[in-house]
Amino acid sequence: MWSTMLNRLQRFSILSLDRRPRLTSMIAQEVGKGAAVVLFYADIVKMTAIENRYGDTAAKRVLHIFERTLPEVCRDVFEIKGKVLAIQRLWGDDFAVYVSFSSGFQEEECRLMSISFQERMEMQVNRQVRFVHREDLRVHIGYARFPGVDVVKEMYTSVKHAVHMAKYGVTSEKYTHVTQFHRLLQDENIDMHYMPIVSLRDAEPLGWEALARGPQNTPFYSPAALFSYAEETDMVFRLEHICRKRALEQLRYLKTSQKLFINIDPRAIDDPYLLRGDVLGLLERYRLNPRNIVLEITERHAITNYAVFRKIIEEYRKKGYLVAVDDAGAGYSSLESITEIYPDYIKLDMSLIRNIDVDSIKQALLETFVQFAEKVKCKIIAEGIETERELETLMELGVPYGQGYYLGRPARGMAQVSGRAMNVIRTAQETRTAREPIPLGVTPDMTDILSKTVCVDKHAKVRRVHHIFEQNQRIESVVVLEDGKPIGLVMRFQLYKILGGPYGIPLYYERPVSHIMNTNPLTAKKDDKIDDVAKRAMARDAYHLYDVVIITGEEEEYVGIITVQSLLDKLASIKLELATSANPLTGLPGNLQIERVLDHRLRRNEAQTVIYCDLDRFKWFNDRYGFEVGDQIIVRTAALLKEGVKRFGTHHDFIGHIGGDDFIVITTPECAEPIVAFLIEQFGSYFADIYEKRRVSDDSILSMSMAGVSLLPGRFGSVEEIAQQAAWVKRLAKERPGTVFVSDQDRECAEANDSGRDWTRAEQRGKMGAL
Repeated sequence: MWSTMLNRLQRFSILSLDRRPRLTSMIAQEVGKGAAVVLFYADIVKMTAIENRYGDTAAKRVLHIFERTLPEVCRDVFEIKGKVLAIQRLWGDDFAVYVSFSSGFQEEECRLMSISFQERMEMQVNRQVRFVHREDLRVHIGYARFPGVDVVKEMYTSVKHAVHMAKYGVTSEKYTHVTQFHRLLQDENIDMHYMPIVSLRDAEPLGWEALARGPQNTPFYSPAALFSYAEETDMVFRLEHICRKRALEQLRYLKTSQKLFINIDPRAIDDPYLLRGDVLGLLERYRLNPRNIVLEITERHAITNYAVFRKIIEEYRKKGYLVAVDDAGAGYSSLESITEIYPDYIKLDMSLIRNIDVDSIKQALLETFVQFAEKVKCKIIAEGIETERELETLMELGVPYGQGYYLGRPARGMAQVSGRAMNVIRTAQETRTAREPIPLGVTPDMTDILSKTVCVDKHAKVRRVHHIFEQNQRIESVVVLEDGKPIGLVMRFQLYKILGGPYGIPLYYERPVSHIMNTNPLTAKKDDKIDDVAKRAMARDAYHLYDVVIITGEEEEYVGIITVQSLLDKLASIKLELATSANPLTGLPGNLQIERVLDHRLRRNEAQTVIYCDLDRFKWFNDRYGFEVGDQIIVRTAALLKEGVKRFGTHHDFIGHIGGDDFIVITTPECAEPIVAFLIEQFGSYFADIYEKRRVSDDSILSMSMAGVSLLPGRFGSVEEIAQQAAWVKRLAKERPGTVFVSDQDRECAEANDSGRDWTRAEQRGKMGAL
C-alpha cells in the first residue's frame, strides 16, 4: 500500500515551466482521444503580506506546506471523476493543475470541484501552519477548459482565464459571470446589431454602424457590460476581433454606395484579420471594396503613441479602408486624434448633440466643426439624435449625416430610417429646394463634352494597364468592361500609388486588373444634365474627387468619359451665359433662355403648361408715379411668381421675364391650377401698401391677365407656334376684368379661336415676338 501511495505522489510531482513541451504533448494526446482537459489554477491569497509580516523564512515554510499538500488534495478531489495529468509550478505561489475528464463532462462540475478543492486546501494548510495566528490562510482557485484547437497557444490563454476567475472568489456571482464570459468568447456567441447612419439632406442611408450585443437574458447583453468584462479580463482584442468577424458577415447586403462602420479600440488597432486576412476576398465576392468599410477609432481610450498608431492607420489606408474618429468631443484627445489621423469622418459625441436645439453654445461649437470639416474635406456625423427638434437644428446648421434613436434604432438586420424622421428630412428638403433659385435655363447633356479613353477587359493584367499609361502620357484613366458594360475604373495616379507601395509590383503586376480597380466609379447617362452630374461628382470622397465620370447609354453600355475639369468648365460657361442674358431688374432668365427652354420642352415631348402673365394698367402706374414705383411693381410681380412656384410647383418649373411687364411660367398640368389659384388670391396683397400710400382708387388698381397654353405631345412644332397661341389667349384674358386666367383648353376659348383666324401675323405675335 505504501508503494502505491508513493507511485501516486511521484506521478503528481511538480513540473517546472521548462517541461512545457512534454505537458503540451500530453494535453494534445488527451484532446485527441476526445477527452475534456481543464486547467485548475491555485495560489495563496496575500502571500506578499505574509512575507512582510512574518518574514521570508515563514513565507517559504508556508509555500513548502502548500506545495506538499497540493498533490494529495488534487487526488482526493479531481480523481473522483477525472485523471490528473500534471501539476505545474507557474511562478511564486501560483500552480496549475491539468485534469482530463470524459467528453460528457459538464462545466458546472468544474465549479463544484473548485469549491471542494478550495475548502480542502484551506483546511489542510491552516491545520499545518500554526505560526500564523492573526487570520486563516485563504486559497484562490479558478479554472479554464482547453478548446483543443491550438494547445500551444491555449497553454497561455487558459492560464489567463483561470487567473481572472480566481481573483473573484469561486462562490461569488462575479465568478459565475466571468466563467460565462469566457465561454461566450470561446463559442464566439456575439450578435451584431446595425444602426443606420443617415444623410440629413435626403434621408438616404450612408451606411450602418455595427454594434455588438451579447446573448439575450444574460449579464452581457448590453455592449457596456460586454466590454466591461473584456476590460477586466484583458480580452478586449479578442472580443473586438469576434465582433469584426460577425459584422462583416452582413457585407452581402451592402450596396456599392453604402458603408459599414466598424468600431476599433486604439489598443486593438493592429488586426491581422483586416490587414492580412481574407476580408479583401470577401469584399471582391460581393463586388465591394475596402472603401465600403469605415474603421471607427473610438475615443474611449487615449492614444498613447501617435507615431506607431499613424503607421498602422496608413497600412489601412493603403488597403483602401476609410477612417472615422468616434466620440469626438467626449474627452481625452479628440482634436489631437483628428490632426494626427486625418479622418474621412468625424463622429460627434452625443454629449454635444443632446438639447442642442436650446443650447446656443453647442450650436456655435457645432458650426465651427462643420466649417472645419468642409475645409479639411471630411464629413461630420452627429451621434445620439433623439428628438425632432435636435434633428431640425442639426439640419439648419448644415450637418450632413446623423444617427440616433430618432433616426433608427439598432436591429439585427440593416435597420431602416424611421418614418417620422424621413418625413422631417424630406419636408426640409422640399423647403430647401423651394428656396433655391428657379432654374435659369436648359443645360446641355453629357454628349457635348464627351471624350474617349482606353478600355480593357476585367481579366486584363495590371501589367497591361501600366503599359497603356506608360505609352501614352495623355491618358489618365482606363475603363474596365465586362460584355461592353463598365464595371470598374483605374486612374493613373491610383495605379502608380498601388505599384509604388511596398511589394506593390510583386503582389499585383501579374494579377487581373479587377483586383485593383475602383468597383464603384461614378457613372451617368448620356442624356443626364451637366449640373446634376457636377453635383454628384463633387459630393464624392476626396480620394475619388477627380476621377473621370463614365458615360453610359440606354442599355448601360459604355459610351465615353468626361473629366471633372471639362465638367466644371462647361458649367461655368453656362452660368456666365445665363448671367449675361438674365433680366437685370428681376434676375430672371431673359428671352434667349426662354426660347431655349420652350424648344427643349417641345423636344422632350412631355405634357407642359405655359402661363403667359401680363400686368394690366402698368404703363399708367409707371407714367403717373415714376419709374421707381414701376420697378418696384415689376420686382414684386417676380417675387409673387416665385412664391407661387415654390409653394405649388416643382424644382423643374421655369420662370422667365420676357421684358417690361410680361412674364412666363412653365410648369406641369398638375401644378398649373394651384399656382394660378394662388396668384389670383394673393395678387392684390402684394401691392396693397403702394395703393394705400398713393390713395389709388379701386377702379385704378393693378391686375394681371394670365393666358394658359397646353404643350401636349405633338401639338406644336415650333416656339413660334406657341407664341401665336399664347398671344391669342392673352387677348381673350384681357377682355375680362380683374386678375384672371384663361386656358386655350377652355371650350369658350377654343370657339373664339376658331372664329378669330383673320388676325394678322403681326398682331398675333405682339410682345411675344421677342421669343
